[in-house]
Amino acid sequence: MACPMCGGRGIITVRLPDGREVETACLECLDREAEEAWEDEDEVERLFENGELF
Repeated sequence: MACPMCGGRGIITVRLPDGREVETACLECLDREAEEAWEDEDEVERLFENGELF
């Protein structure tokens, strides 16, 4: 399956403890998104509040 952000083949599948699998964007896209988010303090705060940024 392709990465939903860039269309590349770097999709990441995460297996949860209950056995379900969750697919997410490739690491390059996630890294790029995180770098862009740090530039916007409001976005960083939103990501922390939503649990999207660790």
